[in-house]
Amino acid sequence: MKMLTREASGREGFSLIEVIVAVLVLAIGLLGLAAGTGWVLRTTEAARVDTARTTAVQSAIESVRATPFANLSAGGTTPLSGGFTATWAQVGSTSQSAQMQIILVGPGREGGVAGGMPALSNNVTDTIVFRVLRDRAP
Repeated sequence: MKMLTREASGREGFSLIEVIVAVLVLAIGLLGLAAGTGWVLRTTEAARVDTARTTAVQSAIESVRATPFANLSAGGTTPLSGGFTATWAQVGSTSQSAQMQIILVGPGREGGVAGGMPALSNNVTDTIVFRVLRDRAP
């Protein structure tokens, strides 16, 4: 019976250079993944803060809209969830409408950074102006 044997081709396994290049490519890929993970975490946190801020603005506007038209001129301060405070005041009016200003203070993005994401801060102020119409009598 004849045994089959394999002839040596002169090349078995990987050379040291090939291993070094493979490890280098892997290291660059892992570093890129780590940098991308940091960016994703910052972006997710900024989106969470933006969502909370938008919800706080909406709550403040709804609080003002729930106030009877005759009482709007008194103004007020409303503490909101998430560390927000809304101060509102009437800044103009006609017989059929009132122009309201809400100053919202709380967590948010502060300023802009060239080529990057704005820094998050716990004390950002926004001013919102809107008009409330008097309800028509039935």
